[in-house]
Amino acid sequence: MSYSTETDVLYIIIKSTYLCRDLQFCDGELEKFLNDYITFLTRSIEGIFEEILSQGLNEGPQLQQPLIFEEELKKCLREIRKVLRTANLKSSQESGPYLWIEVIKKISIMFQTAAIIFATDRLEGTEADIDLVKKKLTQKFVIATVTVESKYELKLCAEYEICSKSHECTKSLNILFSSFKDMEEAKVKNFVRYVSEVFLDSKFYSHLSDVTGNEMQIILNDMAYSDDVLAKEVLLSIQKTVEDRFNSITTKVYTENGRDVELVFAILSDMDHLYSKRKVDPFHSFLSYYFEWSRSGAKLGPHMRTLISDIAEQLKELPEDLFLKLVNEVKTFLEITVDPEK
Repeated sequence: MSYSTETDVLYIIIKSTYLCRDLQFCDGELEKFLNDYITFLTRSIEGIFEEILSQGLNEGPQLQQPLIFEEELKKCLREIRKVLRTANLKSSQESGPYLWIEVIKKISIMFQTAAIIFATDRLEGTEADIDLVKKKLTQKFVIATVTVESKYELKLCAEYEICSKSHECTKSLNILFSSFKDMEEAKVKNFVRYVSEVFLDSKFYSHLSDVTGNEMQIILNDMAYSDDVLAKEVLLSIQKTVEDRFNSITTKVYTENGRDVELVFAILSDMDHLYSKRKVDPFHSFLSYYFEWSRSGAKLGPHMRTLISDIAEQLKELPEDLFLKLVNEVKTFLEITVDPEK
C-alpha cells in the first residue's frame, strides 16, 4: 500500500514539509502514517493526469515527466498544516478518533477539490464538451480519493487502534434493509413509494443534474409501481453492500471493491462521522415506527418526513468542505449507476 521510500521524490517533498512539527496530535509513527496517506492520495491523482496525457502521446518509451500536480500538492500541504494545528488545539477537548477521522476526510476533499479545479481550468472546447469532460474527470477524482481514504481509515484503526466509536447510520441501515428479506414484494414497493414521495418533497434533487434527478425518479417509480421490476431484489442488493461495510468495520480488513461499492462505503462513513456526536441510537424512533408499519400497516409517511428533516438539519452542521465531499460522493454514485449514458 505504501509508496514511501527514501528515494521517492514525491515522498521527500511531503516529508520535508514536517507537517507534524511541534504537534503532539500527530507525532511519531502517526506522522509517517499521515505522510503515507498524502503520498498515496497524490499518486492516485497523478495517475489520472498521466493517463490523460498519455492518450495524446505516441506509443513508445517516454522520458520521465515532472510531477504534474506538484504545485497543487505544495498548496495542499500548507492547508493541511493548518488543519493539523486546529486538530492539535482541539485534542484536549475532543475525542482523538473523532478528530483523526475528520482530518482524514478533510485532506481527502482538499485533494479532490484541488484536482478537479486544476483539471477543469485547463479544459478547452465548447461549453457542452467541457461540461461532459468535467463530469467524467470529477467522477474519476472522487472515486480515486475516497478509495484511498477508505483504505487509510481502516489502516488507522487496524494498525494504530484509532477507530471511530460510532457507526449508527451503517448499523441502522443494515437493520432496515435486512428486514426486507422476510417482507412481501408488495410491501417493499409500498416502502419505496414513501421514499420516492419524501425525496420529491425535500431538496434532495436540487443537488443533482436534471438528467440524474429525472433518471432516479424513473427508477424509483418503476420500483414502486412496475411489476417488471423487483424492488425487494434491488434493495437486498444494496443491503449486501451495507452489510459488507459493517463487516469491514468489524474485521478492520480492507478488500478491493467496485466503484459503486467504494462510494457507498464513503457515504456511509461520512454519515457515521456526522452522527458520531449525537446520542446513541439516533434512528431508534424511526425504526420503531417502521417495524410497527411493517407489522400492522400503520402510517409511515409522517415519520419518514421527520427522519429526512432531521438528517437535513444534521447536514447543516457539517463544515462546508465535508458537505461538498458528501454531495460529490452521492452525485458520482448516482451518475455511474442511474445515468442513461453511464
